[in-house]
Amino acid sequence: CQVERRKIMNYKFKTKPYAHQMTALEKSWNKETYAYFMEMGTGKTKVLIDNLAMLYDKGKVNGALIVAPKGVVGTWNNNELPTHLPDHIENVTILWQANITKKQQEKLETLFEVETALHILIMNVEAFSTDKGRLFAEKFLRSHNALMAIDESTTIKNPSAKRTKNIVGLAKQAKYRRIMTGSPVTKNPLDLYSQCEFLD
Repeated sequence: CQVERRKIMNYKFKTKPYAHQMTALEKSWNKETYAYFMEMGTGKTKVLIDNLAMLYDKGKVNGALIVAPKGVVGTWNNNELPTHLPDHIENVTILWQANITKKQQEKLETLFEVETALHILIMNVEAFSTDKGRLFAEKFLRSHNALMAIDESTTIKNPSAKRTKNIVGLAKQAKYRRIMTGSPVTKNPLDLYSQCEFLD
């Protein structure tokens, strides 16, 4: 654990972590799969962003696919990443939109340019109910060593839903997988099944 703490201490945090966030990072940062079952308001988004940045700094990943509920995707793009992703990490961050204009298509294509920047694609979970969304996410994952994270992972609790099947099907294309939620079980212990199947 001391070795892990030293590795984390060498990392340049943009925003200072709380003790519980440091503990979460120490336990998770280099694991292929991990579930951040952290209560609401404990800063699991910051932990995930620091985890991603650490893996990028170590040369383990060059891309990230963030899957979030409709009401949260904009927050990831406009608030969370600018607040917590360290300034030394050059990045290209694109928010997926269902209606792809020529301008949006050009922006999406920048995710496939060969460069040293970290490529981040943020997608609404509903995009995975469509072939267009699934195919683009697959193309992104195939062309990157990526971390794939599901924010509010109970959105994939229904194993028979098309979006759940598509997301779980894509999971093996990601080098690292994370799920995040404050309440992994909403009604039934079986709610955990698809979330854990996504991880491994």
